[in-house]
Amino acid sequence: MSEERRDAPAGGPEEQAQVKVNDRRRFRPDGDAIVREEGGEAPEQGAAPATAEPRQDEQLAAQAAKIDELTRAYAALVEDNKAFRQRLDRERARVVEAERVGVIQALLESADDLERALAAVSGVVEAQGDALGNLVEGVRLSLGALHKRIATLGAQRIPVIGQPFDPHVAEAVDTVAVADAAQDGVVLHEIRPGYRIGDRILRPARVRVGRLARA
Repeated sequence: MSEERRDAPAGGPEEQAQVKVNDRRRFRPDGDAIVREEGGEAPEQGAAPATAEPRQDEQLAAQAAKIDELTRAYAALVEDNKAFRQRLDRERARVVEAERVGVIQALLESADDLERALAAVSGVVEAQGDALGNLVEGVRLSLGALHKRIATLGAQRIPVIGQPFDPHVAEAVDTVAVADAAQDGVVLHEIRPGYRIGDRILRPARVRVGRLARA
């Protein structure tokens, strides 16, 4: 009897009736308790937390910023590539132009040699007979072929004979005394022809210029 009395709850029947546990808590899969607000319903299990939508907005904003950054980087890369190609094209054009000028210079030197040879024999062709005449004719043909090749490469001969002397396109190596005032300062003889490529002077002409004789 004594043991039964010790195990019995303290208090009378009324106190036993008032001790009642009503635990309506629910638990999430991670073990956290979900407590229902007074007068409200407990949130359903698996429901998204209230901060889910703001977090999604932040993620979208971060992704948009990353896409914008990558787009700007790609545009800068395209511009750099375009600028590099332009520099490469300019450098290629410069090298090609330099090679063309070098070829023209070599052809002009050969043409100068042939012209000097023709000038040296011009007075003795008839006296030496047909053999020398045929040789001279061959030299003239070769000279004509050289001039055509030079023109094909874009070089043009600068006309100076009968023109007022222009130091930008010609070099005066000598003067010739003239009595006519109209020939004063005018190119009378061309010693070496000058050539240009467009507006660029490839080489100036060498000329003799008239100088009015003073009494």
